[in-house]
Amino acid sequence: MDQRLRAIMVPMALLAGFAGSQTAMAAVALGQDSHHSLSPQAPSAGDTACSPWAAPGARGPEAQICQVWMKYLGSKHRQYQGNASDPSPYWLASEQKQWHVYDLAASYLPDSAAPEVMSIAPDSGLAGEYRIVTRFVSANDDNAMRSRVVTLTVFALRSGNRWVIANALPRLTRRWRRERVGVITYVVPPGYPFDRGRARRAAAFVDSIASAFAIPRPKPMTYYVTSSDDQIYEILGLETAKKWGPVGGLAQPTNHQMFSGIPALGEDYRHELTHMVIVPLLTGRTTYFVSEGVPTWLGGTTGMDFASAARDLAKYLTEHRTVNLDSILTGHYEVAQFYPAAGAFIQLTYSRAGTAGVKALFACGPTIPAFRECAEHVLGRSWASIAADWRELVKSFATVPPTGGESHAVRRLEPACAGMTAQTCAGCRRSQACGDLREIVWGD
Repeated sequence: MDQRLRAIMVPMALLAGFAGSQTAMAAVALGQDSHHSLSPQAPSAGDTACSPWAAPGARGPEAQICQVWMKYLGSKHRQYQGNASDPSPYWLASEQKQWHVYDLAASYLPDSAAPEVMSIAPDSGLAGEYRIVTRFVSANDDNAMRSRVVTLTVFALRSGNRWVIANALPRLTRRWRRERVGVITYVVPPGYPFDRGRARRAAAFVDSIASAFAIPRPKPMTYYVTSSDDQIYEILGLETAKKWGPVGGLAQPTNHQMFSGIPALGEDYRHELTHMVIVPLLTGRTTYFVSEGVPTWLGGTTGMDFASAARDLAKYLTEHRTVNLDSILTGHYEVAQFYPAAGAFIQLTYSRAGTAGVKALFACGPTIPAFRECAEHVLGRSWASIAADWRELVKSFATVPPTGGESHAVRRLEPACAGMTAQTCAGCRRSQACGDLREIVWGD
């Protein structure tokens, strides 16, 4: 979940089957869907607008599709994210079988938003299928899309003798090219110059993380390469007036999908790849601080390698002297501060306790006191000492020169140092605590 603002993240339901936290230290169950009954009753009048297709006496495919779409939305009770995986007789069965969270775009809709159907029309490129365009209006912009108004496109098609709803993604990318490298199937736009060498490095990186952490190699995943966050949302069927540009990506581990929205990283978006690999380590006690810290440490963030992001954090701490480890854990900071702060904590843990210590952090939490107590046990030091060491570590990055981006993370350092500064690496090597991640494939 690598985005410009901390609030923009892959909804945690997409990690279904595991549990963890969505805020810095709060415990929120992942993938615990609300199991409302799938009532065939459409939303009440005034709740959803679908005119003129819902008008009395309306006939034809559009009216039938409108009815099915209204029943589907009504079954969600305006809890779009939490109910995105609930089985539904109104959705294409093959997509429900293919993806655990089958309603791919619903996880990014603002809960409680009122839907209004804008159009239902045949799709000229898909025989017999219809596009449904619906506007969702929320009371505020406190949602994944950071917008009060989100427009969603889904499709309707015949399944037997009835209409069902289906995702935009496979239809809007049906002409995109597929390239298989290792466990990754890349999906790239027409005309995109696929970089197979970069893809091979990404596949090797994935395998090396699984090996280093002694976890199963990921199942085959689908990796969409796009030009920006906006194109990611577009192929999912989402649109807002707000434009993000090439600032991040999305990971949907439970669906074995990820999306790269930074062309400079393209096929080798290591932050999101790390999310895909470390899913077996997530537990009901895993904090957001750890679940984002590990991908940032191993894969960087927002187009920067970890060292560069930590260098910017060092500057921030110099300019904001009251900010410390505790305030970051308990406050609300943007990705530019929170992610490298978490990454630095992971690096500190690795330098003191190796891979075993990093893995132990996944079970530290979910409350702040529990995290502190557990971290003291893992690192064998008081929390005050840990916080002081963390600050010194971040400050040590102030003199690290800029590097070539997230896909070239720590290429100037010895592989065994796992993203550390030269000084920290030397100390780590003396303690002989760093060898178990030496096989991570870091760069070119």
